[in-house]
Amino acid sequence: MILKNKLTKETLDIPYSEFRIRFAKEIQDAFESYRKTQLNKYSWNFKDDNSLEFNFYFQLQWNFNQFGNSVWYIERM
Repeated sequence: MILKNKLTKETLDIPYSEFRIRFAKEIQDAFESYRKTQLNKYSWNFKDDNSLEFNFYFQLQWNFNQFGNSVWYIERM
């Protein structure tokens, strides 16, 4: 994965497993924001949080970049 800092333009090239560890809080914040947004739009469509989580990780790059509040963004997976 290649991550880029929005402020300093610093680039990180890390494996997915390290990304999950280093950015656990940012991923959780992005998921909560995504969850709230989706439940407001399509609450009838989701039977449980597992389908929400699956959809979030299926498009992780876009969801992390759009719903996250991090100075880092995923440039490439």
